[in-house]
Amino acid sequence: MRVEFSASIEVPGVSRSARFVALMSFVTAALVAIASLGGILAPATYARETTLWRTEGIGQDWANVVVAVPWLVASAAFVLRGSRRGRLLLAGGLVYTAYTYAVYAFDVHFNALFLIYCGALGTSAYGLFSLAPDLRDAASWFDSRVPRRFTSIFSIACALAFALLWLSQIVPALLRGTAPAEVNAAGLATNPAHVLDLALVLPALFVGGWLLWHERPLGYAVVPVLLGFLVLMGAALAAMMVALIAEHLATSPALAVVFAVLAALGACAIVWMLHAMAPEPSARAMARVGAG
Repeated sequence: MRVEFSASIEVPGVSRSARFVALMSFVTAALVAIASLGGILAPATYARETTLWRTEGIGQDWANVVVAVPWLVASAAFVLRGSRRGRLLLAGGLVYTAYTYAVYAFDVHFNALFLIYCGALGTSAYGLFSLAPDLRDAASWFDSRVPRRFTSIFSIACALAFALLWLSQIVPALLRGTAPAEVNAAGLATNPAHVLDLALVLPALFVGGWLLWHERPLGYAVVPVLLGFLVLMGAALAAMMVALIAEHLATSPALAVVFAVLAALGACAIVWMLHAMAPEPSARAMARVGAG
């Protein structure tokens, strides 16, 4: 007698690729929860980091547990229901976790969670790659109420503001022939945020905003996805600043407020965009139509 076991997520009306993306996202959420709780509860995790880098890591771990993990789980659940809004929100969450765990995998000293960091990076990236084709028709999902000008300006303004912030640290250091002070304080070779933002995120924010302003189809996919990323990253940056203040490594709450406002504005922008989406059939309704 032969016994076979198999496990899969079978949801009527939802494509196999969407089920795969949801599965990868649930796995990502679990790995992020493990990595974050490990950073918060196990002192050995950041034992080899500088005080600044360790404190920022713990602050982001709290943001991951409180905000990022629920975001991934909820948006993946909506994807399983066939929700287009869920796809856009989930893509933003996966961009955030891929970004975050690229930083953890490369710029946190080797520790017991190293394979968890690699796993979170991998499942985020593969989930995002698998989800991308489902966003190609995003422009057709929106109606005339979409706040195209506001979200375009917000995306471009965020790209320019962060570019100026990072360049204000980098250019003087280049002229002096030294590393930026923030890099030395963290004990790093380079600042991973400088690398990922200047090379990938900020150009995408700027170009996405420009495309949406000119009503190009790609802008309707890029901007809401990156708005989701901004919400999560703003929450993480605010949590880092709160952690630094709690450890007396920073005295002014100004930056924490700025990043919290950034997250709030990003949340308002993405809710406004999602509210302007045309009604969509549920997965169950699509299944009934297919059966008929």
